[in-house]
Amino acid sequence: MKSTSVLSVLALASVVASVPLQHHHNMHKRAPVYEYVTETVIVTAGAQGGVSTSISVGDATSTSAPEKESSTSSFSEATSTSSSEASSSSSSATSTESSTSSSTSSSSSSSSSSSDTSDISGDLSDFENPTEEFEDGTVSCSDFPSGQGVIALDWLDYNGWASIMDESGNTATSCEDGYYCSYACQAGMSKTQWPSSQPSSGISVGGLYCKDGYLYKSNSDSNYLCEWGADTAKAVSQLTDDVALCRTDYPGSESMVVPTLLSAGGSKPISVVNESTYYQWEGKETSAQYYVNNAGVSVEDGCIWGTSGSGVGNWAPVVLGAGYIDGITYLSLIPNPNNSDAPNYSVKITSATGTISGACSYVDGSFSGDSTDGCTASVPSGSTAKFVFY
Repeated sequence: MKSTSVLSVLALASVVASVPLQHHHNMHKRAPVYEYVTETVIVTAGAQGGVSTSISVGDATSTSAPEKESSTSSFSEATSTSSSEASSSSSSATSTESSTSSSTSSSSSSSSSSSDTSDISGDLSDFENPTEEFEDGTVSCSDFPSGQGVIALDWLDYNGWASIMDESGNTATSCEDGYYCSYACQAGMSKTQWPSSQPSSGISVGGLYCKDGYLYKSNSDSNYLCEWGADTAKAVSQLTDDVALCRTDYPGSESMVVPTLLSAGGSKPISVVNESTYYQWEGKETSAQYYVNNAGVSVEDGCIWGTSGSGVGNWAPVVLGAGYIDGITYLSLIPNPNNSDAPNYSVKITSATGTISGACSYVDGSFSGDSTDGCTASVPSGSTAKFVFY
């Protein structure tokens, strides 16, 4: 499903991550499924910096197709409307190939060995930049390039990859010639690789490109595979159980498989992407989006494509949005149209340093201001904020 938000500004630009309604899980070649959905996002930025958000969703039919997280700023409108429709995708049912992977500090010479979810914390300290460039044509497509911020998602059985897809939407379970092999980065970072020329069908592809058995960058603008977002937001836990925050694999499959494990009593950076330089869908700026599971759900069980009523993955009870543009960070709490049940925690956006504009919380199943459609807070330059889970 494609979702395009045109956001209005009276005094402040406002950015809200669009809410996915359906994604694909298993796609099969020559078996496209379609969905047509109408979603309206209304964002009003007042003269005092207050931001309100509402989302209404029309009837939807079953689909295997992903949606686009996109938002474009408009300085002349007073409200924003987003219309969404699903694009079709298909996949190849190839045989599953299992291998193991391990983290190394060199992207150009890494190979696969064993790993578990403890490795998803990554090899870099928070906001420590990678130092070793990825070298085209030196890593076999059968190897996963762990390290320098890249983490393996072994529970997905794609040899560490987040997804593997070609420009026609066909998918595979192993990285092979002609496919984009999408990868995940540690908490707070985003992948840098996607082709500037995207499929005309509206689907997105991203990751390293497999050619003649070796991996190549699909975006020459960066020699590193992962990069940090703005250091303006983090998730903080006051809970006694871990929380799995699952970011969508975008551009790519758009399944919510990229993990941030918020440990009980701990904190983790949120990926606040610079929307001016991050991936753009059909020329429209996009933001980061997380599906947040109930406390106590593991990464392996939560950062997946869930089933109806499961309460995990695309059925998780809360969606977070994060983006940065024109010096301002926008953070959102959004209900998941797939799941109206309240999570087993409350969450609020509060100031960490400096100030923020707009009250935004989800307490005991209710959003701030008695809204049923979520809320957004803006963080001016020089300030930082936190999503507090309690």
